[in-house]
Amino acid sequence: MKRAWLSLTLAFCLLLTSCAAPKVEPEGKWDPALKNALGLTQEQRLEDYDCLVKTLKDSYLCLGLRDRENPDDPAEEIFREYREMIEKSDSDQAFYSAVYSTCYRLGNYGHFWIIEPEAYGEMLDWCKHQDTAGREQWKAVTEASEEHYKRLSDYLDALGDDGGGSWEGGEAGENLHTLLLPEEGAAYLKVDSFLADYDPDYQKEAQAIRDFYNAAGDCTDLIIDLTDNSGGNEGYWQDLLAAPLTDVPLSCTNYALLADSENNRPYIDNVFAPSDLHPISELPDLPRLERQGLEAATHFVESTLRVEPAAERAAFHGRVWLLVGPMVYSASESFSVFCQATGFAALVGTQTSGDGIGALDPILMRLPNSGILLQFTMMYGLNPDGSSSEEAGTAPDILSPAGEPALVTALRAIREARG
Repeated sequence: MKRAWLSLTLAFCLLLTSCAAPKVEPEGKWDPALKNALGLTQEQRLEDYDCLVKTLKDSYLCLGLRDRENPDDPAEEIFREYREMIEKSDSDQAFYSAVYSTCYRLGNYGHFWIIEPEAYGEMLDWCKHQDTAGREQWKAVTEASEEHYKRLSDYLDALGDDGGGSWEGGEAGENLHTLLLPEEGAAYLKVDSFLADYDPDYQKEAQAIRDFYNAAGDCTDLIIDLTDNSGGNEGYWQDLLAAPLTDVPLSCTNYALLADSENNRPYIDNVFAPSDLHPISELPDLPRLERQGLEAATHFVESTLRVEPAAERAAFHGRVWLLVGPMVYSASESFSVFCQATGFAALVGTQTSGDGIGALDPILMRLPNSGILLQFTMMYGLNPDGSSSEEAGTAPDILSPAGEPALVTALRAIREARG
């Protein structure tokens, strides 16, 4: 691989909380004043929507998985319905609502979502103020849409609550929660998000974790709780959570598929050396690989998660338990995969939500006339048996009984391990 994968601003990560359903006005009820709010002709609207559909079909490998899990609402029917809406309306308002509605109904498989103006602003700020080496395509595509997003933002402001929809996120609270349980001989660390190393709180959290690991030096067990963690930056768990607790290098390797399409090729060139890419025909036989829906896949890569020991070993030297559940996704899933494959920690709780193999910043597609950006995961990670990481997630080593918190299960396992 050419270089280590970096994490972009959180705007490039899927907004994993719920998204508001788009308000789609009945035919003939579009506001005439907003007919040309984005400055598009009818030909341009249809060209953009056709670009969206084509790119999803030849570049986005989760489309088949999405249809398997939603057989009563196939993607082809969604595409047909909203293209017809654009055709009949001759309105920018209808066009944006059609694009947003398409995203909403397809769902968030593989970090798929539309980039809304607030998130775009964060992405543009990253382009202007952070090191973009190795992410030239992300930067170029983002900057190309700057003027378009000014117009889109003005349009949504004019629309008010009747727009395509928006992310409904709560207020951010404390990201780290620590507790020493001397009667159990255990230490408890809860991490709700993996921050990027340029986040203002990153260094503060790095020091807090080092201090906590050292304070837990007399404990026999460490519980790391990810049950409210939906990802972020892989480097966080590699450098802050795992590296201080190992004396030897640890790594695990899985396969990930990708499509060498017109949209994806510049991103592939940014991230991979030619020798990293293997023809899909050379993929080993994997018993649970579902090939239906993966016809667009052209290559696979070996995706390796690797941790080197930190310069200074933490005082804690005991067993590690990782609490997981359905919120675990993306970078928190990659930590779960790593822990299970290397034996770094035992997984306790319930099934995760996946997409942690072949983790890579979501790539972008840009609609040529409106400049609207959408994101999705280019890599389709496979578990060791060939099942989809996005679809199957990871089963814990110790499953919590129905209704029992993972922490309770872990504390019981700790007592049993001590005999």
